[in-house]
Amino acid sequence: MVRQRFWTHFRPWFFAVSKVSGVIVGYQIFDQACMYFHYAPLNIADVVMAATVALFVIGTLCVIWVWGEWCWFRLRSLRGLCRELKREFVNHRRTPVRTARSITGTMV
Repeated sequence: MVRQRFWTHFRPWFFAVSKVSGVIVGYQIFDQACMYFHYAPLNIADVVMAATVALFVIGTLCVIWVWGEWCWFRLRSLRGLCRELKREFVNHRRTPVRTARSITGTMV
């Protein structure tokens, strides 16, 4: 009970802090790697540009994903229509041709 209550209250805070600190620690590690390999340090304009490009790329990928889902949905309904048309075509071809003579014979 106590553990469940602790996780209920602590988990959202833990995820929020880990997301923020993860970005900060990731940037610091990246900056240390740049200094180790003697690259020029990043300034704020580079960071903002990289974030803008990343946001644009993620948005573009989301648009492509949504478009693919929409196309798949439309094709699924189109496949159902094609299946019904094929079934009707096959049933129409298999129906026996009715003639004027009855099947059991003629009455006298």
